[in-house]
Amino acid sequence: MAAVAFVALVGAAAFRAAPSVLIDPLHTEFGWSRGTISAAVSVNLVLYGLTAPFAAALMERFGMRKVVASALLLVAAGSGLTVFMNASWQLILCWGVLVGLGTGSMALAFVATVVGRWFDARQGLVTGVLTAGGAAGQLVFLPLVAWLTERHGWRPATLSVTFAALAVVPLVLWLLRDRPEDVGTTRYGASGHEGDARDVHTPQHESNPRHGPTPQHGPNPQHEPDSRSAPGAPPVHGSQRAHSPDNASNAKRAHDARQVHDPQEAHDPRHARPVAASGAGGPVVPVPGGGAAARALGALRDASRTKTFWLLAGTFAICGASTNGLIGTHFVPAAHDHGMPVTTAAGLLAVIGVFDLVGTIASGWFTDRFDPRGLLAVYYGLRGVSLLFLPLLLVGSVQPPMLFFIVFYGLDWVATVPPTVALCRKHFGADGAIVFGWVLAAHQVGAGLVAFLTGLVRDVTGSYDTAWYTSGALCAVAALMALVIRRSPERTAAFHG
Repeated sequence: MAAVAFVALVGAAAFRAAPSVLIDPLHTEFGWSRGTISAAVSVNLVLYGLTAPFAAALMERFGMRKVVASALLLVAAGSGLTVFMNASWQLILCWGVLVGLGTGSMALAFVATVVGRWFDARQGLVTGVLTAGGAAGQLVFLPLVAWLTERHGWRPATLSVTFAALAVVPLVLWLLRDRPEDVGTTRYGASGHEGDARDVHTPQHESNPRHGPTPQHGPNPQHEPDSRSAPGAPPVHGSQRAHSPDNASNAKRAHDARQVHDPQEAHDPRHARPVAASGAGGPVVPVPGGGAAARALGALRDASRTKTFWLLAGTFAICGASTNGLIGTHFVPAAHDHGMPVTTAAGLLAVIGVFDLVGTIASGWFTDRFDPRGLLAVYYGLRGVSLLFLPLLLVGSVQPPMLFFIVFYGLDWVATVPPTVALCRKHFGADGAIVFGWVLAAHQVGAGLVAFLTGLVRDVTGSYDTAWYTSGALCAVAALMALVIRRSPERTAAFHG
């Protein structure tokens, strides 16, 4: 299943290779300013992020296969229609809106959903591997798009993206499945009946403290009473044990299994959306909800009452600003400003994709073993330092210092994703994938804002230097923010009911 998800992410990532290569050709043919073209990129990046949390909820309601296939068709439609445009608003509609909605519907929230449903062990490593799918797509398509643009023009280049997205659709419809139960298996890493979703319904399982209790429809004498049945008592719930380090994953498996195998609970409004985790030592309160939008907004409401959410969203916004928004969109035209051929600059950006694969997988391995907060601080701090040196490295040819920058930036590019996903899962429990979707929305808002502003800076000043220095300083701020994220999940009124 991870392999199918990886290929789907590669297909969607094809479009990410296009913007940086096509800015100059569109400017030359239509006379549009870099700010105007960057505005379309900005809309794309913002919608990519804002769509993600709703897409995660839609995957819960309609299944991953339908959502991912529809997303790939949107990417194909948006990129294909681009070849007929003759006005800037059409660029924003096709390149910005359609492709933004499509790529956002199978963004990193898709990764978090696959990992949460299919893997009990090695979650950090699998997150890194799947996240690297985007880097692999860039590695494959960036040189191709640059070569096609130089030899045949930008229209054949965009059509290559269309065909890539369409080619993945049959594979998704044929092989992608929503849950392990659909193919008669259990989550990877689950052992014995403890990992078998069918066993959570036996009385022995429900009374076994190793597995964590299940939510009850009435008072349960086997567990401590909650604060409503014992006024003045500490707010202790039976489901509270499910969020201890030993029982969190078992309680999550039990919850997933009840959603699939218990028809009575499926129609009970108390179980219409997964519970929201309050954190270590805090209760788990069912949150009523209806459709995908209600669930996504409910998760945002609860998460936004914690400082951790805003720190994660803030750091990830800076991550998006310094990667997709800045380097991903403007590195090629910036290098071209200094006399470097477009194909050479695009090749360097593709090399970033090569080392992105290595860095992201390594970061997933580290996330399984080290404090994610410390990893984020290191990643952001080193990224900021490298950006401060970039203006000195941009020349007409590729020199060793530039190669060092490319290798390092590639290793660091998406390394922030596995620890960020891990922190969302740790602090927000069953809603972790949807909360990560909102954190990803912040990532893309930051990317979209910087993509647009950097284009304006280039139009006004004739240089990208201000953008490099500002982004480097922001990365230093992100490193400090990562260090103040709480080690343990917060206990707030939002999760106490």
